[in-house]
Amino acid sequence: MNRRITVLPEEVASKIAAGEVIERPSSIVKELLENALDAGATDITIELRSGGKELIRIVDNGAGIAPGDVPLAFERHATSKILTVEDLYDVKSFGFRGEALPSIAAVCRVEMSTRRRGDVAGTRIAVENGRILENEAVGCPEGTSIAVSRIFDSLPVRKKFLRQDATEQGHCLDIIVRVLLPHGAVRAKVLTASKTLLEIPRTGNLYERIVLLLGSDLRNHLVSVAENSPAVSLSGFVSRPDFTRSSTRNMFFYINGRYVRNVLLSQAVMGAYRNLLEARKYPACALFIELSPETIDVNVHPAKLEVRFRRPQDVRELLQRSLSGALSGVRPASQATQGGAAAPGRSGVYEALRRYSLSAGIAARQPMTTATRPMEDVPDFSPGQDGLFPSMEGGKEQVSFASLDYLGQIEGTYLVFSAPGVMILLDQHAAHERILYERLKQSTGGNLEVQSLLIPEILEMNPRDFNLLIASRDMLQEAGMEVEAFGENTAVVKSVPALVAHTDVKALVGEILDGIADSGIPRDEKRNRILIGLACRGAIKANQALTADEVRQLCRDLDSIPFASNCPHGRPVFIELPAVAIERMFKRT
Repeated sequence: MNRRITVLPEEVASKIAAGEVIERPSSIVKELLENALDAGATDITIELRSGGKELIRIVDNGAGIAPGDVPLAFERHATSKILTVEDLYDVKSFGFRGEALPSIAAVCRVEMSTRRRGDVAGTRIAVENGRILENEAVGCPEGTSIAVSRIFDSLPVRKKFLRQDATEQGHCLDIIVRVLLPHGAVRAKVLTASKTLLEIPRTGNLYERIVLLLGSDLRNHLVSVAENSPAVSLSGFVSRPDFTRSSTRNMFFYINGRYVRNVLLSQAVMGAYRNLLEARKYPACALFIELSPETIDVNVHPAKLEVRFRRPQDVRELLQRSLSGALSGVRPASQATQGGAAAPGRSGVYEALRRYSLSAGIAARQPMTTATRPMEDVPDFSPGQDGLFPSMEGGKEQVSFASLDYLGQIEGTYLVFSAPGVMILLDQHAAHERILYERLKQSTGGNLEVQSLLIPEILEMNPRDFNLLIASRDMLQEAGMEVEAFGENTAVVKSVPALVAHTDVKALVGEILDGIADSGIPRDEKRNRILIGLACRGAIKANQALTADEVRQLCRDLDSIPFASNCPHGRPVFIELPAVAIERMFKRT
């Protein structure tokens, strides 16, 4: 049925616009929380009822709004952040489109009380379904209080798709953590009708903030990252390869202080962890990218969660280069300070954790106590400020493998070492595999030493494997393996890299073919898997006894290569058992 083109009624148009910005209660929390930060708030209280489906109330101590501007704040396209089109490309605030409050008020009831510092009285306004119902002068504290209720009552279809209270509450808490993580100068409290869900104190540096909000298990597993280029600067923390999650939920990215989702950033981080993590494992990170506002478009997504870079390759290269450099140096760590005096950067985190409680959606922390220093005494900070990072990784010093005290071998497979405050177990196969992989990778392209076989290895193969092997001859040649056809479904191997000359050639070829059999693998990844196959077959095996001299040489070789923390398959080369953990096993603590 054909209908004539008509202009949508204002009520319908406003609800459609609201639907783009306000997807669920957590969207409301995000918009109001960012408004509070834009207003300079340092204390924020958030109340959620029924997971935010019944009521959301946010109270802040920010600058407040002038009485004459209060009704304007609920007009579509009203904003104090931009005046011209050019201003869109120089945005330094969180909210700027003039859509948040009118969008919320189009599908909810909003009651706001606000007073500027120094004003005798404040203003109270009530707006529902886009209409102002009340607007009067009142007495109220400085700052702004906004209560949102009757959420999606005018959009029953949208309301029907909301989840259970606990699920919606979890989404709200997740947004609160993501928005507030960079703002160490801000303390916040999240309440329900019956209890405190989350209490975030002010923190002195980003390390404390990350451990506080993302989990105390991250302590001692973070590596600081900092690099500047003429166009882009990067700072933050990434997790060591021995700390992984099963999803990307703990990967946090911020562009000019704003939390964003971006596939390019996620891919760049995963590229830096290539051959350091097992399949379907992901790191944790909180990375802050600063660049000129005109080089990004933050107006791609109605909720401003996505960005577009003018020069994405610059950002990708900076991320991969900086993270790869930081991760390449991960080594066993001395934890001498962990068992006694507090380590540098640790006491502040410990104090903060004692004040911190969290439930319903994020792992619970230690209960709050009152025996803590006043939160007002904690210094403010912002990303990029001097002193942002602790001088050590959570109080752990870098130590070389060669400096470790060798104690012995277990099951002919694991090498046992000691360092101050920690026992270290090293997987000899994984360690040698990483050494061979790095040396093969460095030597490909003409510098690789090749060993011709005294008696070439003749391989009778099934048609599928034979065709795959012959099709991969040029890549195998680059890796030091000379392979030729030798009849129907028969191949001959004439040489192999000298580093793996002792290995079983037939098993080696099988290992390589298993790695590159998937036709969807890009060519560069096939080359990489060939090197991994060579390293795996050529490495010291499990259940192989090593002399003390061989162990010392293995340690020296590990010290000479990057990325010594994990084998090329992503498995750990070493694990650390702190002395305090061993003491707990013996019930001495």
